[in-house]
Amino acid sequence: MSPPELSVDGALAELRRSFVRITGHETIPVNDAFRRILATDVLSRVDSPAFDNSAMDGFAVRVQDCIQPTQLAVIGTALAGHSFDRALAQGQAVRIMTGAPLPHGADAVVMSEDTEETESGVRLARSIVSGANVRRKGEHVQRGECVLPKGRRLRAQDLGLAASVGAASLDVMRRLKVGVLSTGDELVDAPADLPASGAYDGNRPLLCALASAAGHDVLDLGISADDRAAFARALARAATSGVDVLLTIGGAAQGDADVVRHHGDVRFIGLDFRPGRGIAVGSLRNDGHEVGLLGLPGNAVAAYIVYQLVARPLLAWIAGAEDERLLALSLPLISDARVKPDRTEWRRARLVRQQNTVAVELLKDQGSAMLRTVSEADALVAIGSASARAGDLVTTIPLAAFD
Repeated sequence: MSPPELSVDGALAELRRSFVRITGHETIPVNDAFRRILATDVLSRVDSPAFDNSAMDGFAVRVQDCIQPTQLAVIGTALAGHSFDRALAQGQAVRIMTGAPLPHGADAVVMSEDTEETESGVRLARSIVSGANVRRKGEHVQRGECVLPKGRRLRAQDLGLAASVGAASLDVMRRLKVGVLSTGDELVDAPADLPASGAYDGNRPLLCALASAAGHDVLDLGISADDRAAFARALARAATSGVDVLLTIGGAAQGDADVVRHHGDVRFIGLDFRPGRGIAVGSLRNDGHEVGLLGLPGNAVAAYIVYQLVARPLLAWIAGAEDERLLALSLPLISDARVKPDRTEWRRARLVRQQNTVAVELLKDQGSAMLRTVSEADALVAIGSASARAGDLVTTIPLAAFD
């Protein structure tokens, strides 16, 4: 009896038992850490804000002077980056700019829009409550607080946050080194002439770009013929190159020429969705260095979907990242869809505006080798029953969620 096909979560749990997470890390400048994975928590070196300050351009006042519309004397101006060394007395106000320290004695800021300047000072149109338009010391972040946890893949906003709490450098995981190898007698790279029975290899550039965009170091290992000796030589190159994980494309099914599947230390994990069917997993050793092997389908769309749903989160986990959950939406279908029973199919779709909501329009062509449909799509849509009707809500992953 064949082993059961696994869901995405089940496959990830099974695959994690076959791989070891990397442990090496390094310290690099904040500006160089985009898309890197934090190896240690980032703790704030400061309170943020570091002092009570104004959230608006306006006038710093004492609330007790503003119980009713009143006239106040303006005794100076407080600017961002400069201290104001005079304390407010009864009936006084200070013109203040956004970010300037709150003068001693003031406990609120009146927005400029709610005031009228006069020859003798400023007139307030209405009363104000204590703390209005004031950013209190430490209200956003307190000194010593963890602002970014280890395992976080760093985005631009994370780098800004790290710098704002005093970090000049960050401790990050070393980059995972990923080799990418295509298999197939039919494959050639442009601009070589295309043989009568040949095809240009679009899968390898696709997978190299996806792995690189995820922050990994990528080694393009070229194309291996559908020959066990040639594949063994390619594996030897991968093992000696220092890669941590080898992604192979094609040759992972059960055909006579499927060299990946027939390699001695490779097993096949079936998946309960299409396109894809399954993924191959194995390992190589070279002078004590272990290389994990992950075999993706040879059809372009299948390779893309299996990479995004299974290989991408697995590689992130090996690289030290926290679980990176995808944004999955429930959106209505524009038209009916049919799939084979007892199978979830991931279809390519466009996101379209329909009345006051967003809906999904399935692309006409859905073949597993039709890479153009991925280029034209905005989203992947899961059709999980024999048929789905227009208006039914379906699980939708915007392609932007993979970035």
